[in-house]
Amino acid sequence: MGNSKTFECEASKPSNKWEQFYRAIESVVHGLINDGFDNVHTEEVPDLPKWVRGDDVVEMIEPRVQRLKALAIDGCPPADLTAEAVVLTDFQELKDHNVSGKIVVFAQRWIGYSKTLKYRRAAYTVQELGAVGVLVKSIAPNSLATPHTGSGARGSRIPALTITTEEADMLKRMSNRGKKIVIRLSVKSHPDGTVSSRNILFEIRGSERPSEVVLLSAHIDSWDVGQGALDDGGGCAAMWNALFALKQLADSNPVFVPKRTIRVAFWTAEEQGLIGARYYYESHKNDSHERFVFASETDQGAFKPLNWFSSLEFAGTKAQKRRLNEIVEIINKYGIPLSILINDRQGDVQPWADEGIPSVNYLPDRGREYYFRYHHTDADYMNAFEDGDLEYTAAIFAVVAHIVANTEDVL
Repeated sequence: MGNSKTFECEASKPSNKWEQFYRAIESVVHGLINDGFDNVHTEEVPDLPKWVRGDDVVEMIEPRVQRLKALAIDGCPPADLTAEAVVLTDFQELKDHNVSGKIVVFAQRWIGYSKTLKYRRAAYTVQELGAVGVLVKSIAPNSLATPHTGSGARGSRIPALTITTEEADMLKRMSNRGKKIVIRLSVKSHPDGTVSSRNILFEIRGSERPSEVVLLSAHIDSWDVGQGALDDGGGCAAMWNALFALKQLADSNPVFVPKRTIRVAFWTAEEQGLIGARYYYESHKNDSHERFVFASETDQGAFKPLNWFSSLEFAGTKAQKRRLNEIVEIINKYGIPLSILINDRQGDVQPWADEGIPSVNYLPDRGREYYFRYHHTDADYMNAFEDGDLEYTAAIFAVVAHIVANTEDVL
């Protein structure tokens, strides 16, 4: 991908994944210092829930023997049990079935990530009905025998795992034919106390209004499967490259030094519930020496926009949207299809949006479905990107940040 900075070197996964994560943070910080950014530092995020994935086995033993491909859901407790399975397609069907002492299998229909996500948290519901375990069809439009992990079982009393879309649908067909399904669960994954991690911060300090901050962000943590390239190594690489391009511009001529500070944050513990970003916000919300004027994030694929389904998902006022649209129109003039859509859900930068600070999340066209074929799987590798993806994403944020940082009035 040209000369774009990527995280492939840092993404390899040894047996001690937390140790590898700490090494990756140190490696990134070293690279940022070498690039000459201002105020490169980390900030600790303490008391994160630690969970360890084990050698987990999900095996159908009736009506035939078949090992099912599965990944435990974050927080899943250990278990060793065999039980009859009840296969359902939605929560409404629970009222028509006695699930006490049984393993509930959800083979729900894909209706988009945000609307289907609730099934990964099904353990909390079915355990109250006496179920002894839950298997959830991966939250994805389809798969190639790749289960998708994620959060959703922290504090659960019963084992909770995802299975592939193919095998979930197979179990549903068996159930529809009246077959008795019996499944064995041998789960070694387990919670393991708490651990600390760190957010990474770096910036170009503003020349005239350094206390006014334009925030770009992505998250540096990933699940323990695959490389975490799409989610969200590519986002980090794009934001790093965006700020590096602006630094090169400023170094070439002092007139291009941004008037306001442009800061990049690589959040930790996003996958555990947006914890790193929220901790940073709470730690700094009362700082009197600076204020944020714009917040942004990319965490749904740092892809080149290919069509007008690519958007900056925006939270703010109508007047702010009009001013942002003027910036996007400049980007459009270079043949880049990008629109603005209103969306109050802002992921990691939600606290800033709730405060009334104009905020955006980047949602390229391939972030709407293609992204979820790889999301939280062993297939999340760099080859899911195409040449130009990171460069175009970096260019979009470089333009937005440069203009917002230099306009006379904030958005």
